[in-house]
Amino acid sequence: MTAGQVKGALLEYIVRTLMQDCGFSGVRPDGHYIFEQAGTGLFFINGKGAAHDADVLMEPPIQMPFSYPSRLLFECKSYDKTIGLDVIRNALGLRYDINEFEIVTEDSIRKRKNNHRSEYAISDRKRYHYQIGVASVEEFSKPAFEFAANNKIPLLSLRWFLPAETCDLFRLISKVYIDAMPDPIRILLYKYLKDKRPNAKTDTIYRELFGFLETDLVIGRILREFERTVSNFMIGLLETGDLLFLFSTSQNPRAVVSEMQSFSNNEARIHYGSDNPTRWELVIRNYGALNRSLRLEFNVPYSLLNQWYKFDLDKTAGYNLKYEFFSRIFIFFNRFSSYGLPFTLIHLDSNWINDLLERGEQDF
Repeated sequence: MTAGQVKGALLEYIVRTLMQDCGFSGVRPDGHYIFEQAGTGLFFINGKGAAHDADVLMEPPIQMPFSYPSRLLFECKSYDKTIGLDVIRNALGLRYDINEFEIVTEDSIRKRKNNHRSEYAISDRKRYHYQIGVASVEEFSKPAFEFAANNKIPLLSLRWFLPAETCDLFRLISKVYIDAMPDPIRILLYKYLKDKRPNAKTDTIYRELFGFLETDLVIGRILREFERTVSNFMIGLLETGDLLFLFSTSQNPRAVVSEMQSFSNNEARIHYGSDNPTRWELVIRNYGALNRSLRLEFNVPYSLLNQWYKFDLDKTAGYNLKYEFFSRIFIFFNRFSSYGLPFTLIHLDSNWINDLLERGEQDF
């Protein structure tokens, strides 16, 4: 295996674990439309033009009625440079190729000539709508952001929630570093990073690998920092279909959200600072029995931010943006819910927004 393959597998592992911890579940190959390449841990999904390597393929915890069920496929790019427009264009092409794929054989075409045929000339299979996202270690260029926003392609960078020095360690995953590993450890490492089972961490076959990673200063350090961070990560969904990647610096934010599920007197407000208007903060408070609050940071989806730029980041336009697009946020934060729902619905405090509009005050 090459250093590039290990870096890619490590990024896939991080993204897959984030999604699983927020209630998304891995897609099992059916052996036909989606298949696994024997002995490699690689998943492939068929499209019109070719079979594509499916880096991270997940199903959301809920599905919308009256449409094909959805799946989310993340393309993972562990490049040592900013992700450019070409990568996002390829992701759009991948989405088209997968979603437009149908099997039409010569036999089925011949049967179309017979108006009295007994079978439909279509493939008998469950169909899905695939959304394609792009995850990377590094940031995205402005043209890449704009193209992704205009085509509803979710983006995720490790630098949005991991320390910069942790992300920089990816650049130390070189041939020299990989070759210095004992052969059994190297084989186990790649196998573990590609292992898509939710309970892979408890498998005793990885015991020797875990012992190695406890003291390793590159991949081991990246994974240790990630384990400290993953519990502070949640996924939000707007009614526009835009995903929010929410991060908290407080301890155990999921426990706070879980407790808030049983109370109705919760209110949410969204703030931003003039020093970085693209990074917003969602503050959820409970004024009842809990009397607790939670702060979650997120990058504003570029498609929405672009509308604000048209008004030169005017504060009133910012209030209207919040009211129109962020009035309800679905938050997914773990695989199981004590209250029977896989998400928490957060309502923005409309009275607070109205007061800001009337008084014209800042909301820092």
